[in-house]
Amino acid sequence: MPVVQRYARPPRRRNKKPLRFALVAAVFALVAVAAFVIRPMIFKGNKLAGSQLQQTNQTSNTEDATPAKPPLVNLQPVVDEWLSGQSASYSIVVYDPANEQIIASNDPDRKFFAASLYKLFVAYLALVDFQNGAQNPGEELWGGFTRKECVDKMIRESHSPCGEAMMADMGQETLRSRVSQMGIENTIFAGITTTARDSALILQYIVEGRDLNAENTAFLRDAMRVQPDKYRRGLPQGAPEATWDTKVGWNEQYNYHDVGIMTLPGGREYVVAILSQGNGSPTPIADFAATIYQALK
Repeated sequence: MPVVQRYARPPRRRNKKPLRFALVAAVFALVAVAAFVIRPMIFKGNKLAGSQLQQTNQTSNTEDATPAKPPLVNLQPVVDEWLSGQSASYSIVVYDPANEQIIASNDPDRKFFAASLYKLFVAYLALVDFQNGAQNPGEELWGGFTRKECVDKMIRESHSPCGEAMMADMGQETLRSRVSQMGIENTIFAGITTTARDSALILQYIVEGRDLNAENTAFLRDAMRVQPDKYRRGLPQGAPEATWDTKVGWNEQYNYHDVGIMTLPGGREYVVAILSQGNGSPTPIADFAATIYQALK
């Protein structure tokens, strides 16, 4: 018999169109869901990024807007020349707060009898105590004067009874320890000694507002600025064009000290401390003020 060749039946092909349509529909559905869910997150992320960028730009702009430091004056040659014409010995520090540098000095760590300069340190620490509640500024301290009134009087009028009462009440050793923690190393209240560097440093604290708030800083500086004429014959008299916040101390013909903050007419401030041995007159101090003012104005 002839062999009949059978052909295998071709496999039945499935219609893939419905499946393709289903897959496409599923993809569109997923995309729609993703857009609905993720879009707010993306928007939020973009908004945050924009906020951060804006903040970064503001910081950058702020940094760019920071004013450059004013020119630094080398005052040392001027001070050296002035010293060469003096017979008494002087300890000097002139500090530039804007540049955070001492721009002139002479024998800054020599210890002197402080005379009334000790009152500046006591007044400063008393105001710190008023702020933190360690002392009651309204409490009577001496002769009917409150503690705060005594702080004013010991600076404005160099009132010794108030200064001595406050120093005794706060304790000489306690005061010594507290100023030492401020970096003021050679000011001792038991023997009442200080240096030009220590005096300049307490003035630096005042200028920079390190411990005192704005109210107490203004209170202290006003007491240093508005004083009877007999306390203004040194630095303030030598350069009256400047504004001076000062504290003076003297001991007959042996010592005349004057320390303060000099504010130039343009507003720039300098810390000036000049202590003397063998000079009991404000005249050389006034001459020193006039000399440095001409160089710094």
